[in-house]
Amino acid sequence: MRRLTVPVCITLVLALAVAIPGPARAATIRAKWPVLRAPLGLATDPATGKVYVSNSETVAPDGTGRVSVVDPATGLVASITTTLSANFVLADQSTRRLYTSNSTHSGDKVSLDVFDLDTGAMLASLAVGGIGLALDSAAGRLYVGGRSLAVVDTSTLTVVATKPGPLNGAWFDVAVDPGRHHLYLTTADETRPVLVVADDRDLSTLAEVPFATALRFALAVDPTDQRIYIAGSDPKGPPFPGSAFYVLDPDTFATLHATSVPGFPMGLALAPARHRIYVTDGSGWRVYALDDTTFDVAETIGGLNFEPGPPLFHADGRLYMGNYNTLATFDSTLVALDLANHAPVIASVAFSPSTPRTNDIVQAIVAAYDPDLPSPGQPDPTVLTYQWSRNGVPIGATGSSLDLSVAGNGDRGDTISVTVTASDGQLSSTASASVVVADSAPTVSVTLEMNAPATNLVVTATAVGADADGDVLTYSFTWKINGLVRKTASGPNTSDSFDLGVAGNGDHGDTLVVEVTASDGTLVSGAASASATIVNSAPTVGVSLNTTKPTTRTVLVATAAGQDLDRDPLTFTYTWRLNGVVRRTTTTSATTDSYDLSVKGNGSNEDVITVSVIASDGTLASGPASASATVTPGKS
Repeated sequence: MRRLTVPVCITLVLALAVAIPGPARAATIRAKWPVLRAPLGLATDPATGKVYVSNSETVAPDGTGRVSVVDPATGLVASITTTLSANFVLADQSTRRLYTSNSTHSGDKVSLDVFDLDTGAMLASLAVGGIGLALDSAAGRLYVGGRSLAVVDTSTLTVVATKPGPLNGAWFDVAVDPGRHHLYLTTADETRPVLVVADDRDLSTLAEVPFATALRFALAVDPTDQRIYIAGSDPKGPPFPGSAFYVLDPDTFATLHATSVPGFPMGLALAPARHRIYVTDGSGWRVYALDDTTFDVAETIGGLNFEPGPPLFHADGRLYMGNYNTLATFDSTLVALDLANHAPVIASVAFSPSTPRTNDIVQAIVAAYDPDLPSPGQPDPTVLTYQWSRNGVPIGATGSSLDLSVAGNGDRGDTISVTVTASDGQLSSTASASVVVADSAPTVSVTLEMNAPATNLVVTATAVGADADGDVLTYSFTWKINGLVRKTASGPNTSDSFDLGVAGNGDHGDTLVVEVTASDGTLVSGAASASATIVNSAPTVGVSLNTTKPTTRTVLVATAAGQDLDRDPLTFTYTWRLNGVVRRTTTTSATTDSYDLSVKGNGSNEDVITVSVIASDGTLASGPASASATVTPGKS
């Protein structure tokens, strides 16, 4: 056979497409099953739906390995013992056999185990393999990768041919095109990445197709048109920005399409029923879903929180992959992704405040999420819309909040409802919640007509009430002197009076307080209050003389009559005048004072004697009061 090396630049190569996540998220982790360490290769039995998982880092004390057998229908997990650690598995439905490609961790020992697919019994074990598997069922030939490629006759279970691996390397993955007799082999070479094309009849090399990326396990042949699908990792290493997916012409091996898939491709799976090609990324912990017509990235499934191994598209429509890891402390699981888009979930709808009242702004508090795994770098596509109604009738409000102070939006006793729709742009869900507008308590304020009333005055308090619901209000007035209740009154009147002249209702220096509440018949406002300090009242005084016609020998006696509303003790100042000239001034607590006309100079006939009196409570003084007498001759 002629050896062909495909040049790097080919005129049929198309432009490199950029991985653009789709507009909506799709895929949820639908199920998980516990398996052993480092689940890598997957295979399914279409007849039973069981999934076979090679646990590549599982080594029993006796050196044997394990293949987990998961039944998605029942959830049961069993295992098959392999001669060495199982790396890859392949199920052949036509012969009802399971093939496992095994090796030690160092790779110094390899084996190919053959099991009965129905009973799990081992039929044979051959000292070949270790890595990828491919089957030409019609020809009865199994191709097993490793340090050399082994061809196994499936009827005799014998090795009928081998092809040495590349220098210091191995054949990592194998794919077969029986119609063209092509074998496609990857080498994982990062210094000289190539896809080797061999003749499946004599294993001679037909071509070496160079690539810019290292090729490992992401290899498949389209069963319809035999195009070659392959993904390789950027040799520059993490985060592998130059990794790519390629579509090759099966005749010329020219690259028909290349798509950027940054990360470390662990494997790929064809899903013709969904028109998708799925590529798992072990570096970015995500899955690229490529359109199988345009080969653009239709969506990116992120948020896996684990390193996905090679994928398997199951007959149940789900995508399976192992939680591939090599650490015993990690949980190893087989994961099934539901690939359909799912409507957002509205977990709850509540209101703030939870008991709204007239004039409140009511906020709809919505807990919603998209159950699908997120696309990296893309925000949650869930969009919420709102429709508010009053007593079952939509009111046109479509925001996340409703202002009850707006006419028609809701009053006391009305049922306010909101219907929330959560949409991802393709699917949506709705949820509703209702609340009854509660009674609003009234408010009230109060003022006193005077801030410094004096004893014996009548003080009036005036209340101003308001009620958001427009209810008729009644008022309760409580009057206090120095904290002690002296009077209460209730009713529709907005004012009430308090007589300071009533005994006990307050005197000079006492504190007067009025407290008012308003009631709408159901709720009562908080108390409003006003206060005043009762001020001192000036005393009053009057004066009289014992005679108005004294003689020169009369002793005039002035009698003061003082009054003080505060009942303060009084002192009196008496001023005696002779014809207007002050003769004597006396201050005393006595209510009388005398003036002796017989004293020389105190008065003669026809003189006018005047007495004036001022009363004082110690702080305030009364106005003066006076009385007069004229000295007359004669007997006194």
